[in-house]
Amino acid sequence: MIEQLEYEMSRYRWNILGLCEVRRKHFGKTLTSHEHKLYHSGREDKHEHGVGFIVHKDSADAVLGCRPISSRIMTIRLKAVPLNITIIQAYAPTTDHEDEEVENLYNEVQKTLNEVSKKDIIVVQGEWNAKIGEDAQEDWEGTCGQYCNQATNDRGLRLLEFAKYNDFQIMNTFSPHKPSRRWTWHSPGGEYHNQTTS
Repeated sequence: MIEQLEYEMSRYRWNILGLCEVRRKHFGKTLTSHEHKLYHSGREDKHEHGVGFIVHKDSADAVLGCRPISSRIMTIRLKAVPLNITIIQAYAPTTDHEDEEVENLYNEVQKTLNEVSKKDIIVVQGEWNAKIGEDAQEDWEGTCGQYCNQATNDRGLRLLEFAKYNDFQIMNTFSPHKPSRRWTWHSPGGEYHNQTTS
C-alpha cells in the first residue's frame, strides 16, 4: 500500500500526502522504501483508525513539527514562504458510530484548530464520512460549491456547520468533475456509488 502511495506522489508530483486508515499503533516516524518520511498516529491498543502524512524526501527539511492528537487527528507544520502552513488531518467516524463520537471528533479538531498560529495558512483535511448534496448549495453558499451529488446527510450538515463557523470552504465541492469522477466509494460489482467529502 505504501508503495502505491509513493508511486502516486511521484506521478502527481505531490510533496505531502495526508492519510486516513493508516492502522499503525502509537505515534511514529519511519522512512519508506523510497526514503520519504511517514508520520503516523494510531491507537495504543489495536491496529484501527489511524491518520498520518507522507512527506516527500525533497520536502523533509520543511517539516517544523508533527503532532499526534489522537488516532483520528494529527497535525503537521511546514516552513513555507510567505507564511508557514499547518495541516490538520482528520478521520471522522463512519455512520455506524454514535453521534457522540462524531461530536467528540469535531470538538477535538476545533480545539486543535484554536491552538494553531493565526499567522499560518491552515488546511483542515481528511475523510469526514459526510455527504454534501445539491440541496445544500443555497443555504450554504460560499461554504460549499455547486459540484455535489446526492442529498446532504446529518454528517454532511455537521461538516457544513464546522466549515461555516471557521469561515472555511469545502473545496472538493468547488471543483468541476463528471459525477462518476466525484464518487469516492463503489460497491462490489459497481452497482452503487457514493461521494463522501474528504
